[in-house]
Amino acid sequence: MNLVWLKYVSYACVVGAVFFYSVIRLNRLALSRTAALGGYVACIVLACVAWHVQESNTEQHSPRGLMMGTVTWVSASSHKGGSIDDDFQLRIDGGALSPKFSAYLVADSRAQQPIHVGDMLGVLYRTWDDVPVTIDELQGQQPGWHYRRFQALSPYVWTVGGVGFFAFLGALAASRRRGGAAVTSGNGIDLSGS
Repeated sequence: MNLVWLKYVSYACVVGAVFFYSVIRLNRLALSRTAALGGYVACIVLACVAWHVQESNTEQHSPRGLMMGTVTWVSASSHKGGSIDDDFQLRIDGGALSPKFSAYLVADSRAQQPIHVGDMLGVLYRTWDDVPVTIDELQGQQPGWHYRRFQALSPYVWTVGGVGFFAFLGALAASRRRGGAAVTSGNGIDLSGS
């Protein structure tokens, strides 16, 4: 069963996490600190789980398609460590364009860029989400170059989980400071506004 729709569930959970984070930081709604922190954590965890489930399901069950064509455009983006990702598109028989493909960690540096406009590639891809599983350069600047997709855990999950964790620590510290700063006067009236 195609579960690619879980990506949108994951995006919605990230929006929910931003909402709960705002509630915690701004202290505007009448939610308890525990409820807001719990909602935030639940949204982050669900975002990561939904993404991972759809990614694993697609990797295991998506039919594969094979496309051969000439690269019409390529766009490389660099990581801090110097490695690069490529987005590219092929012109196939009859002049039609392929879907846009994205390949992660194709080279260690821009100097080793393997995909160039005019290269002829063979791309084995998942048909549900157009993610390349393997790429082979048949003709071009680096004939024989081979790419195989391998991801133990999606960069999306690492990013959402990592940022979510550190934001949680900041929100927790802010909510504790706010809770500890609640001052009561001698007549028992809470001046903190909560």
